[in-house]
Amino acid sequence: MSQVYRALKIRIPWCLVEERPDVLDLTVRMHLAAEEYARRLLKELTGQEEPKLTAEELDRLLTPERRELARRIIEETFPKYGLKKYFIDKAKFFWRDVAFYRAVPLDIQLRIENERDVSRAVFVDLKKGVLRVRKLGIPSFAVELKKSNVTWIRERLEEGAKLKLAFLGVEKRGGEKEPTFGGLYVALVFAREVAQIAPRALVVVDVNRLDHYIKVGLVTDGRAVELRKFPKRERIRKLERIHVHISRLSRALARVNEDIDPRRALDIQRQLWKLETKRYGIIREIVVDAAREIIKLAREHKAAIVVDTMEDESYRELKERSGNGMRKHLLDGLGQLRRRLKELSQWYGLPYLEERLYSTACPRCGAKMTKEEGRFVRCPTCGFRAHRDNVPVIWAEKRYWEILQKAKQPAFPATATFLTS
Repeated sequence: MSQVYRALKIRIPWCLVEERPDVLDLTVRMHLAAEEYARRLLKELTGQEEPKLTAEELDRLLTPERRELARRIIEETFPKYGLKKYFIDKAKFFWRDVAFYRAVPLDIQLRIENERDVSRAVFVDLKKGVLRVRKLGIPSFAVELKKSNVTWIRERLEEGAKLKLAFLGVEKRGGEKEPTFGGLYVALVFAREVAQIAPRALVVVDVNRLDHYIKVGLVTDGRAVELRKFPKRERIRKLERIHVHISRLSRALARVNEDIDPRRALDIQRQLWKLETKRYGIIREIVVDAAREIIKLAREHKAAIVVDTMEDESYRELKERSGNGMRKHLLDGLGQLRRRLKELSQWYGLPYLEERLYSTACPRCGAKMTKEEGRFVRCPTCGFRAHRDNVPVIWAEKRYWEILQKAKQPAFPATATFLTS
């Protein structure tokens, strides 16, 4: 059994932040204190100013015997930002979490029906649909929960999860030297015990650009018994239309002289922001919907999820070649999909693997295949021919028993992974 985590990010309305500058001030101070603590702790452990570590590497570093070092750094750092005993005590108790997530945990209570209020810093009242934040040295404030928030929380409770902690967070924007802060939120952290299943099948996910679809194959006993693809063509066409509009507005903005016509420049900029936000929202919806269907298929068939991915270096090169164009955003969506699938797999106890299942190498003889019209490929050596997007599933059929044995190995990380809804 392993403990896994999921988080629901609840946005604090900007109108509330404008009315209450003390909320933004406190949240930024908490953020800065946690960041400085994490930097100092990691420098003490690695000797490097800003080490780039994976979650697994960080987990190996944060051993129990380093607790006293962490506590000392917290006691030295937090008072510099005006954070008093409550925050220091919480950070010292959850010293690993603060280092991982660079945020200070807050204690929390969830009221489902009419339970007595026990005066925690964050109080979530499901019946009234309200989240209250209080006892942090500033006047309390409340955020109304959306119906989707309440539904999400109830679904996690039905899965056996418990609400453990909350974080008061702020999004950092702009450059590293002169960052700006905005986009406040409260993250509610749920935890549950889960055992990794023994897989009986594979759900193979071929990660292409979104306009080339996400191809999914269910492979059982070495044979593909079901094929699906995401998203619907209409969604991609909508994205393409939005991107064309964004490109036109960007060119128009470049031609406008802001000194001569500042109102026109501002109007174009507002339209750009609106369309860019819409594009991001559609890509995110595609990712969320695809991940939900893939996880559902894997749970129904007790299957491991096997994601065919390119090497990170190749992925970065593709994004750099794509610049800030449509292709770059479609590739960004695939990065989101990989992360979401990995995190949801952990939550439901599904084995997750990333395997290189080559779409241009022949699954019969291994020779490099040549491209044909319509995304088909052909092997010049043995004559094998197939649609390029189906080749990874054929490779998974060939390597079925090898991959299935890999998937049966315990793979849960010791660290908590937060998945934002």
